[in-house]
Order: sequence, then structure tokens, then C-alpha cells
Amino acid sequence: EWPLRPGIVVSKMWTRTRVDDKKSLQFVRQISTVINPRILSGEEEHQMLALRALNILLQGSFEAGGDVIKDNAEIYRIISKLLCSKNTEIQQTAAETVALMSSDKKMCYNLAGHNFNILKTLYKSPEVADEVKLRALVGMSKMCASSGGDVNRNIIAEGAGVRIFKQIRQLLLKNPTAEARKWVIEALAYLTIDAEVKHDLVKDEEQMKIICDFSTDPSPSTSYSLSCIFMNTTNTYDQPEVEPEMQRIAEYAKQSVPQAHELDSEENLKTRISLMVARGVPSVLSACTSADSERTREFLARSYFGIVSNNDGMCIAHVQIDNSCIAVCFNVPSN
Repeated sequence: EWPLRPGIVVSKMWTRTRVDDKKSLQFVRQISTVINPRILSGEEEHQMLALRALNILLQGSFEAGGDVIKDNAEIYRIISKLLCSKNTEIQQTAAETVALMSSDKKMCYNLAGHNFNILKTLYKSPEVADEVKLRALVGMSKMCASSGGDVNRNIIAEGAGVRIFKQIRQLLLKNPTAEARKWVIEALAYLTIDAEVKHDLVKDEEQMKIICDFSTDPSPSTSYSLSCIFMNTTNTYDQPEVEPEMQRIAEYAKQSVPQAHELDSEENLKTRISLMVARGVPSVLSACTSADSERTREFLARSYFGIVSNNDGMCIAHVQIDNSCIAVCFNVPSN
């Protein structure tokens, strides 16, 4: 995870400069003068090195990375071109850039239009390395999740998330290395917003075992993604409440109204959580509480409450065994 180390340095620098608008603007300008000319240079080798620097910036400070990219259409065009390169190293770097950029909804929409089909071609090609395919699938996963679970706002055809999930499963079982699992878990953090994916994932005992085994000792780069997976599968994420009157007005004005998938119904949710309990998820959650991120601990706590409140009390004993997890999540005594 060597790219994370300079990323942490960048993160610390950004934290110190962002408190002053003048300094933060200067910080972004200085980085832009290094990265942008090389991306626009026309030489693939220079462009690849510039994208590597951009990837480190996006991992260390996504906000600063976004300011460097902005809405520069030429940068988007060059990334698309590098995805089609015959050089595996360049392809992998460009695919990683797309995977990282797609975490932002606006950039995700800008990337999805043309790059989704390129990424799809990459993961289908037998000539493309698995490392490239994994990163391509992560980018596609984020594009599929951009609707936030609202089936009316999908920018990708319904069912695409399930197909990507199956491809990721094949790659994971083929080569279950730590790096592969890291990318798979990041993809699942987004894919599990899709009701069909979370339904299939929980039923997949083999893949759930791989995820649970990996989460017993999560690294800082994966603990957040793991907490997202469990929060999504328990449906404990924030969901918009739509008043009946506002819904009627929106329908009359032909505007999109948030609509849940049938697999997210109460009955299906209870079935899913029962399977999660059988897979030992409550015990796995307690192993993730060493994370420093308050947001990660919040998502873990949400998952716990989702399990308790939607399983008719059947798993209360499991949660009591791991009550130290809840204590850590809320910084309260374990009793």
C-alpha cells in the first residue's frame, strides 16, 4: 500500500492549508502546475506519471484532487484514451484514476457517459490483465451506485450491478490476494447499494466467508468500505422520507420520486439479516472497531442496530457477546 503513504502526507498538508482560503488555493495551483501540463503533454509515459500523482492526491485529499481536475473536458478525454492503451501499466493507472474519481457523484456522471463502455470492454477482454479488470470493475461499480438505491435514477441499465458483482466474484475466487480483496471490498461498498447485489451477496456463503475473514483484521484502507457493506446490507443508511403530498406533486410534475426496490422490503430484509447472523457478521463487526474513523464506527453501530431491530430479537444473544463493539462505536463503558 505504498501509494497511501505519500497520500497521508498530502492529506496532512491539505488539512493544514485548507483553513486558509489563500493557502489552499495556492496549494492546488502548485499541484496543478505539476500535474496538468504532463497530463496534456501528449506523451503517454508522462501522462501515466501525472495520473499516478493524481491518484495519490485523490487518496490523500479527494477535495484537492477534484479541484485540480475540475470540469476539464480534455483531462477526461485523455483518461479515456489511456484506458485504451496497449500498455498494461498505463491501462492499470488510468483504470485506477477512473475508480478513484468515480467516488464523486459529479465526476462519476462525467465519466460514465463514454468510459462505462470502455471499462466494460476491458473486463471482457481475455487479453487484459486481472489487475486492470479489477480497477475497471470498481469504477463501474461506483457508476452503478450513483443512483443511491433509487431505481428511478439509474444512469446504468438495471441489472448491470448484478453482472458486475458476478464478474468481481470470479476474479476474487480466481486470485484471492490481499490487493484483490481490497479492490473487491471497495467495489462492494458501492455495489451493495443495489438491492439485487446485497441480496445475492448475503446468499453467497463462499464470498461472505472471504469478506468476513478479511474483516477480522481490516487495514485502514478497507475498514470504511467494510462498514459500508454491512450498513448497506442491513438498510441502515440514511433514506429520504417523501411526504405523500410531495410525492403526488412530483408525479404530477413528472419528476423523479425515490422508489425502493422490492428486494428491500421488510420481509426480504429480515431474511437477509437472518443469513448475516448465520454467517457470523455480529462477531465480524466487533473486529472492525479498531478503526480510528468516527464515520466508520457510526456505520458499524448502524449495522448493529439494524440487525437487532429487524431480526425479531433472534440475534440479541450474538450482539450481547460483542457488546464491546457498541461501546467502542459510541465511546461509552461496555456495561
